[in-house]
Amino acid sequence: MNFEITNVRALQGFQIMRQGAAILISILLAKSALTSDEIGNFEMLTFIGTTLSFFWIAGLNQGILPFFPKLNSTDQKTFIFNTFLLFCSISAFVILLLFLFENGITQLLVGQKSLPYIKWYSIYLLFFMPSFLVDYIYLVNNRAKEILVFGIVVFSLQILVVIIPLILGKGLLGIIQGLIGLSLFRFLWLLRVIFDFGKIEWKKEIINNYLKLSIPLILYTLLSGFPTIFDSWVVGWFFDDKTTFAIFRYGARELPLAIALANALSMAMIPEIVKNRTTGFSKLKEKTLNLFHWIFPLSIILMLTSSWWFPKIFNLDFIESASIFNVFLLVIISRLIFPQTILIAFGKTKMVLLISVLETILNIILSVIFVQYFGLIGIAFGTFLAYLFEKTTLAIYLSYQHGISFSKYTPVNWFVFYSLSLTFAYLLI
Repeated sequence: MNFEITNVRALQGFQIMRQGAAILISILLAKSALTSDEIGNFEMLTFIGTTLSFFWIAGLNQGILPFFPKLNSTDQKTFIFNTFLLFCSISAFVILLLFLFENGITQLLVGQKSLPYIKWYSIYLLFFMPSFLVDYIYLVNNRAKEILVFGIVVFSLQILVVIIPLILGKGLLGIIQGLIGLSLFRFLWLLRVIFDFGKIEWKKEIINNYLKLSIPLILYTLLSGFPTIFDSWVVGWFFDDKTTFAIFRYGARELPLAIALANALSMAMIPEIVKNRTTGFSKLKEKTLNLFHWIFPLSIILMLTSSWWFPKIFNLDFIESASIFNVFLLVIISRLIFPQTILIAFGKTKMVLLISVLETILNIILSVIFVQYFGLIGIAFGTFLAYLFEKTTLAIYLSYQHGISFSKYTPVNWFVFYSLSLTFAYLLI
């Protein structure tokens, strides 16, 4: 039986490599000679970079998927070049803001007046942020193998630029300088991709239409990702020390495999549903069931054993992170249903945005209340409930307004069985 490298599988593999590299780097830092405060500094820098970039990068990339197939072949090439210019312009603007308002941004986001090496980290971000275009350009041009090759190369290098400075005793600055080199490499790869698939021509009409579609998605991504960002912000403001920030960040990680596979499936299925709704729904349901059989059992095992393996993989300083991680495993229940995928494919981005606004408000209220009664784990529960509210509301809207039942795109019996099993596992620990 031949194993076909499809766009879905390639994007899932890419996301797994991305999340896997991030987890491995966290382990390497925890096992290294770096202090908990230094690890906290790195987590704060990463948090700032993510906060300033995740929403517009993800929103613009999501906008590519339903927009690109509707263009003719000539306009598709022009669109790729125009999108490249847009990404570079926004990246430069973000870094300018970070340079001009460094102290204000660090105080606002992590409750610190200053952070070491933030200017070095800004250089890394400048070249790193536009390179998120590479895998999506490959995706819309049906270059599945190139997605995997890109992932293997860049994520292997990402691990190396962390390991080598640690071995040489170069500390946190050496790691950041290594990441700058990696970002330059990724940017050069992006230039090659733009040269291969793009056409140097500016078309204002194309980019305007693309932004009309993408701006609601940017806002949706900002709001849907806000719970995670807000959680870390709450920690930074309610707890002064950098070690506590690191403890929360190490625990506040959804299962990397689940995020990678779910996000990749969601993104890859949008153009499929745009082309053919009936076939798209059927494929989405089938592939969702495949995810269930992998992700839920793995999550249950990890949850039941987390108190044993968490301090062994990281170190004893992060034992408290295990209880936070267990709550974030529950988020898988909402992650593995995909009403938002169908609504984005339908172009109903404003409704997706509205529901995300409600989710954000709910998360703010719950997190601020829960942290005062339950500490760090209370913040995690606020996020879990907010995500569950969002997906439930989207599914109800899709059913009542578009006549698409939950069972049309979700294997309901298996979903109920696995969700109850995961919840029961949490109650056992």
